[in-house]
Amino acid sequence: MIIKNVNIFDGINQELKKNMNVKVTDNTIEKITPETLTPAKEEEIFDGKGYTLSPGLIDCHVHIMLADGFKNLDSMEIDEAAIRATIVAKGFIERGFTTVRDVGGYSWGLKATIDQDIVVGPRIYPSGAALSQTAGHSDYRQNRAQRNDGTTMDSPLMRQGHMVTVDGVPECLKAARQQLFKGATQIKVMGGGGASSLWDPLDTIQFTRAELEAIVETATNYGTYVCSHLHVSPAMKIAIEAGVKCIEHGSEMSEEVAKMMAEKDVWLCSQYGTAGLLAERKIPLDSEIMYQKTERVGKGLIKNAEWVKKYKIRSVFGSDMIGTPEVHENQLMEFPTRKNLFGSLETMRQATSNGGELLKLSTILDAYPLGELGVIKEGAYADFILTKDAPSEDANILSDKDNILVVWKDGKILKNIM
Repeated sequence: MIIKNVNIFDGINQELKKNMNVKVTDNTIEKITPETLTPAKEEEIFDGKGYTLSPGLIDCHVHIMLADGFKNLDSMEIDEAAIRATIVAKGFIERGFTTVRDVGGYSWGLKATIDQDIVVGPRIYPSGAALSQTAGHSDYRQNRAQRNDGTTMDSPLMRQGHMVTVDGVPECLKAARQQLFKGATQIKVMGGGGASSLWDPLDTIQFTRAELEAIVETATNYGTYVCSHLHVSPAMKIAIEAGVKCIEHGSEMSEEVAKMMAEKDVWLCSQYGTAGLLAERKIPLDSEIMYQKTERVGKGLIKNAEWVKKYKIRSVFGSDMIGTPEVHENQLMEFPTRKNLFGSLETMRQATSNGGELLKLSTILDAYPLGELGVIKEGAYADFILTKDAPSEDANILSDKDNILVVWKDGKILKNIM
């Protein structure tokens, strides 16, 4: 295919490349030029009409299999959850997200069927089950009568493999290796308390140093990295010292921790828009306890953004939506919130080239190793979105999916409303 007459935001630079033509061969970009390109067949030309071509968007914090609230998921069989997840997956494409990093969920089969073009969805960089200590953020038992004694598990949500509880170094090693065996591109751990779980206060520090270091060593030996769910600075500090390479959330990051992250080149994946919506109770949660914790998280992230800018912490786009397909539609509200905090250009870098760079930290376990992601350059994957105006100049246009006119993934048009 040849895409002609487009202005290109390449995922990095402010200045658009005007009046360009792009040649796609198979699923990668072969050539970008202002010169006229002639295809073998007329039907292989797509006229961009002078609109803006940007890289396909990347969301680095999703739970694609968690397509309902936790109480409802805890009463579902895995096949029902998977069918619902296909609707969520298609929604990502409709909103321009051609790649996601799944940081907790049994998404192996969904990834395989997407890669085989059986169902429509984004590329998935899977973590598999999120690892947690017992009584930690992946211990999603819905009441204290449910069992989790090593032989009996009452919670379907946990039994299906979306999350796993492990205690002690041997269990941590085995669980991490099991995710790698299944096909994880990175390992996800729960290093501190969470807002969406019932029994672990936000201020808890989860896993011992020895447990964390064992998981990090396992991932490192396989050429990849560990990302950790964290909110409070004491837990963040321990995780960074143990070798964790990406902090998920970091809502109450201190200046000391911000400096550590900058010095040790640790990435950050916060969810500013989602936290705001939760704090305002615009996304349904299962209990008052969860609402109270999310309100605290939302307030903390305002300061977090100041440290990100001051210390130039490497940051990526993440939405962390959990719920029905209608809840996942709120994903795009990250864009206006991030624009207000970081400006349009940096917001778009977070959602494109920064995300692509983070994903490539999986090195030899990279699920899609044949091209770059999040950039428009020769040799990169042919993942694009087309908008009338440039989102790098006004990221607010991406808050409405109808402004995303065309979506390509692997050089194939998966959405076209022009």
